[in-house]
Amino acid sequence: MLERMNARTIGRVNGMIIGAIDVGTNSVKLLVAQRRDGGLRTLAHRAVITRLGAGLDKTGILKLDATDRTLQALSDFKELCDRLGCDRVVAVGTEALRRARNAKEFIERCEYEAGLRLRVIDGREEATLSFSGATADWPDRLLAAVDVGGGSTEIIVGRAERLSFFASRPLGAVSLTEKYFTSDPPREGEVERARKAIRRGLPLPPDALREPLIASGNLVGVGGTSITLAAILAKRRPGRPRLHGMAAQAPEIDALFSELAAMPSGERRRIEGLEPDRADIIVGGLLILIETMRALTMPRLLVSQHGLRRGLILEEARGRS
Repeated sequence: MLERMNARTIGRVNGMIIGAIDVGTNSVKLLVAQRRDGGLRTLAHRAVITRLGAGLDKTGILKLDATDRTLQALSDFKELCDRLGCDRVVAVGTEALRRARNAKEFIERCEYEAGLRLRVIDGREEATLSFSGATADWPDRLLAAVDVGGGSTEIIVGRAERLSFFASRPLGAVSLTEKYFTSDPPREGEVERARKAIRRGLPLPPDALREPLIASGNLVGVGGTSITLAAILAKRRPGRPRLHGMAAQAPEIDALFSELAAMPSGERRRIEGLEPDRADIIVGGLLILIETMRALTMPRLLVSQHGLRRGLILEEARGRS
């Protein structure tokens, strides 16, 4: 697949191959792309759910089994990057590594065992890169983006790389599930407590931005929850439409949430389009999406399959370190 880049994203060397790795709270993801003819050609993309941040809210540290799983995935990714002849490999860590007391130890192991220098980025840089990657196909639109991760949620407003508003909160699909859902499926009271926590924590852009956003209806969903939503809906729509750019209407997201929230996680694993390893956290992730859409008065969600990794590649292609 060849993704066109605008004039600002033209790299210095045609043919350069770049690998980008995102070490998140729930999953580790890789994108390898080649600079070609003013565009990016995807060579490989991988995602492995390792739950690096499992139990982090309670203990404040990364568990040994979670770090071992993550390091194995990173070693495999580095090997693939080497096989594909990457000129550069950039790896970043997000919310779990921002918060864990033993993050330094993990970063040292990452360099020693996987051969990767891992850089922990702050919430604003994560949002800027994710927004750049997610919205490159719509560079001239005023957009809001909601990025639901495992350990945090970002809300960003802007045009392409020009951010007008940004906020990040340590509330994601994994952390919400671990904190509020003790039953499987979650009880109604648990869902309502989680819903109230989301509403309390959601940062909203000022009215001067909200009014044109509401008029445009442009809300982009980034990250695993949004892509999983699109994957499930695609299985249920005629023709199995492509995920990137899919529009999901608020009523169908609400209906899917109600359907999944009523099922135990074992039953959810059989839902077409839902990765089995996401079955226990998809309810929490969808709830964050729903409450964000309600708070922003958005009737639909445009799903982007791109985000932080493509943002990292675009940054590297411009020659920035």
